[in-house]
Amino acid sequence: MISRNNMRVSAHLSRYVNKNRLASLSCTSSFLSRSTQQNWADTVRNQCRTISTNQNVILSIAHGGDQKLLSRDITTNVDGFKKVYVAVGANMGDRFTNLLTALRMLNSTSADDVEETSGLSSSPIRVIRTSFLRETEPMYVTDQPSFLNGAIEIDTQLSPHCLLKRLKDIEKKIGRDLNNGQRYGPRPIDLDIIYYGVRDQDKVSFGGDIVDTENLEVPHPRMQERDFVLSPLCDLNRNVIHPTINESAEKMLLHLSCDSNKSKEEEGPPAYMVLPLPRGRMLSFNKVHIMGILNVTPDSFSDGGKYKASVDLAVKKALQLVEDGATIIDIGGESTRPGAKEVEVDIEMQRTIPVIQKLREVSDVAISIDTRHALVAKAAIEAGADIVNDVSGGTFDPDMFATVADLKVPIIIMHMRGTPETMQSLTQYEDVVAEVSDELMRQSQFAEKAGIPLWLQVLDPGIGFAKDLEQNLLLMKHSNTMRRLVNDIPLLLGPSRKGFIGKITGEEVASERDFGTLAACISSLFDHNGKLAPTILRVHNVKGIKQGIDIIEAISKAK
Repeated sequence: MISRNNMRVSAHLSRYVNKNRLASLSCTSSFLSRSTQQNWADTVRNQCRTISTNQNVILSIAHGGDQKLLSRDITTNVDGFKKVYVAVGANMGDRFTNLLTALRMLNSTSADDVEETSGLSSSPIRVIRTSFLRETEPMYVTDQPSFLNGAIEIDTQLSPHCLLKRLKDIEKKIGRDLNNGQRYGPRPIDLDIIYYGVRDQDKVSFGGDIVDTENLEVPHPRMQERDFVLSPLCDLNRNVIHPTINESAEKMLLHLSCDSNKSKEEEGPPAYMVLPLPRGRMLSFNKVHIMGILNVTPDSFSDGGKYKASVDLAVKKALQLVEDGATIIDIGGESTRPGAKEVEVDIEMQRTIPVIQKLREVSDVAISIDTRHALVAKAAIEAGADIVNDVSGGTFDPDMFATVADLKVPIIIMHMRGTPETMQSLTQYEDVVAEVSDELMRQSQFAEKAGIPLWLQVLDPGIGFAKDLEQNLLLMKHSNTMRRLVNDIPLLLGPSRKGFIGKITGEEVASERDFGTLAACISSLFDHNGKLAPTILRVHNVKGIKQGIDIIEAISKAK
């Protein structure tokens, strides 16, 4: 008689084979009876002629000691490490801090923290990359706080079940009740394996091993119905192929967003990108954000000298920008107009730090420091700023990325060649969209290596910086292509009152270029699917630009 466990194996095998979406089949079968092995072997011989050969699938269906044996078998590969994607989420307590704590505990895992120690290195888990973070209304059980969700890429020597145990240990230590917690209910931390053993081959990634046991299913069994799983997964690898559905993460996400047959009750909540700020605050990209420009310099091209003499006057202007609709105030103490010379760090601090301190005393608005100097960035954050906006993208000060990583705040990485003094002589591009995108991604990757995770990054193509008129126009015309090339990292766009607007319109007075600014802003808001993309607009006339953006947002949401 075939045991219940063997019947379960046969059923799973038949189901996967009959889907005709698998690659070669690799099954550990030492725990099966001889008759059952023969049964499924015959099934494979009869049906595998129609199975494509682009993946390796492992069925892990066992109990007790057999499960441990199987886990060890599927862990082995060339260097002992496998690539794994893990979903992370939280909706209780300080959600972002809980996520950071979980990552720190994962990265510090030692052989002493796990039961499976044979052949392990001193660090059997390595956190490689993070996705962006997204905020999502609760699904299934709706009477609870919203979730902060993301995904991480790790390399691990642990088997799937040993990794699961480590994830559960971390959840428990952070405060999750694993015994009495409500299913789909609130939790301080949630760690789920999305894919285990991801394999990269010829620019294509495959979703790795299939695990199907009583306490673990991999790939994640409900990922295709969850925006908050698929969207972060696409940040890490939009092209990874599901081993049984045989679709990429990006395609599954597209199906989810375009499924017109679902009722409103069946639709999952949208997942909005968020930018974590100090003190537990979040900047949500459920709308376009307006960054108000506050230059406390004597020589900025549009408003230089207006606010340098009085801290109170500068703060008053900042508060007016907030009232007009700014969600971020960008404070700068060094002009970066074409031809501008470098300002000494001490002078830059004298101009900016008192304004930041005073503004922070009277408002909780997000504050960014517009600087290319690491020392200024550090002093500004300590004074109450939240974001570092580096016009050099980390190329000017070699200490910038390490400093921002230590500060654990977001950074805006702008594209510029040379310095403000030399940049307009460095406008040689064969394909400005592709080259600016490549150079931005290079700096983004340098930032990641320095310790600034993806979820703390915003990119800026640097309109007007080391670009001529035609190049500025091409960057805005093809901004959707650029977004695609930079993996949909949120963009900051700063065309406000720039010289190219004056050249096109004939308007010589910078402060009279706001209508042209609005057109430039609107041209660059959409992604390759025609949807409003995560964007920050850095502008002088906040009220006017905000009014135009409100209309565009309303039009885009009309059904």
